[in-house]
Amino acid sequence: MDHVSGLPEFWKEFSSLGQEVDYFVTARLFDGTPAVWPQELSYVKWRHLVATELGVDPMAVQLVGSARLGYSMNPRKGFRKFNSRSDLDIAIISPELFDKAWRELRVIIEDEVFSGQKSYLRKLVFEECIALDVVLPRLSFGEQWSRSRDLFVQDLGGAFRGREVNYRLYRNHGALRNYQVKSVNIARDRAIEEGVHHG
Repeated sequence: MDHVSGLPEFWKEFSSLGQEVDYFVTARLFDGTPAVWPQELSYVKWRHLVATELGVDPMAVQLVGSARLGYSMNPRKGFRKFNSRSDLDIAIISPELFDKAWRELRVIIEDEVFSGQKSYLRKLVFEECIALDVVLPRLSFGEQWSRSRDLFVQDLGGAFRGREVNYRLYRNHGALRNYQVKSVNIARDRAIEEGVHHG
């Protein structure tokens, strides 16, 4: 059950929204409540908790990925449906924190520990995104953000306990939107290639 593709579900939702990539991103990734959200907990309240703990504006916090849609947009994960091993991906939009992390990253990326990930990290920074799961422990705000993860999951209840929380830091909302648009384009193309669009 953990490896069931969400591509047919994506195509159904994508089609119901007129097969418009940008509109799909707005409607499904930036508006409303995530697909797998516990009914008893307000998503807005949870975002406020996350924002308060991390020191950012609540509008700068978005749950993305398979927890948001109910399926992954990542082809390397086989567009897999959200399951018992899925993580929670939190996007944080903050020009100030992005610049701070970027300055720190320029120094720590030279460490031998990151030698195999330099090109990956540089590519993301070029797209105005920093994958904090890789470098968080080395950043000045990393310890506080790491401790906060447990609080975020605890607030969600039993079904979410023990899940990994990953942060991605974006320079601005446009960078997050561009990243998501790229993912939707990939999923759309894969659905067409695999003939899912006929079913």
